[in-house]
Amino acid sequence: MSRAPRRLLLNDEGSSALHYLDLDVPSRSWTVSGPGRDLQPIGSERVLRSTPTGFVELELAGGRLGREVVVPGASGIESVRRLPNGHSVVLGNDADGIFLWELDAQGALLEGRQLSRTGLQKGRMLRLTSDDKLLFCSETKGRRSIHEADWRTGISTLFEVPDGVPADSMVKAVRVGRDRLVVSSGYAASLLLIDPVRGELSVSIGGKQQPEPPGLRRALSPHFFSGYQLLPTGDYLVANWQGHGPSHAGDGYQVLMYDSGGTLQWCFDQTEYPRMTSLNNVLSLDELDTARLHDERRGVLTPLL
Repeated sequence: MSRAPRRLLLNDEGSSALHYLDLDVPSRSWTVSGPGRDLQPIGSERVLRSTPTGFVELELAGGRLGREVVVPGASGIESVRRLPNGHSVVLGNDADGIFLWELDAQGALLEGRQLSRTGLQKGRMLRLTSDDKLLFCSETKGRRSIHEADWRTGISTLFEVPDGVPADSMVKAVRVGRDRLVVSSGYAASLLLIDPVRGELSVSIGGKQQPEPPGLRRALSPHFFSGYQLLPTGDYLVANWQGHGPSHAGDGYQVLMYDSGGTLQWCFDQTEYPRMTSLNNVLSLDELDTARLHDERRGVLTPLL
């Protein structure tokens, strides 16, 4: 069994907060209030976090606000990714559909770096690939899709989840190879491993009917698989969100770790931490050099600078 993570960033939708948890040195733990979803280590001992109107940069030592950017005219932002040149890319939802914007280092919108797809709904987390494509999910009138985009050719559909495959409100797609995507399936409470070249779903990890491990204090409650992280060991660390609002603190186990074969290895018990309510994203900082910018362009968080 792989070692359970010790340094965690936990996004808490239920209480509108971000928690940093150091299980070895609890005095270093902190909580910062405010809405957000996406997380990225951006170097200089800071983490980037999306907000509904832009993003913030938080100091990992203590959680102090280092910088906040509000994007003029934007609302419904769900995701942000920092680029090596200091620019940022945001994904959001508005009344017309899903939009993607690139911002310069000061947070200003760049001409020619705006994409939108009218009618698309439920855009959540954006990820870049090793060839600088933009990868994200949508769900529109029952069509559950994974899209790829670039600034020159626009947005195209890479894969549609077939009828009969459980997936509802998919959150995050990461490319781990030319022929492999990993996607968190939302209310189906699973990770889907997809071959976009053959157009096939190869493996599903987790799921509503997964076996309950012995010795748990309460039901596992696989409810909604949201943000996740592919670890260098091949394990998957997944946020198992339990619902909106602060009433879910005692529901289920809200961070789960699976090995590459889909066997549950570890459960995080959020009830030991009274501030936590309903976790929808997780990031392990173990073994990361947080002085450097990291991204998931090949699946695992690795340094870009």
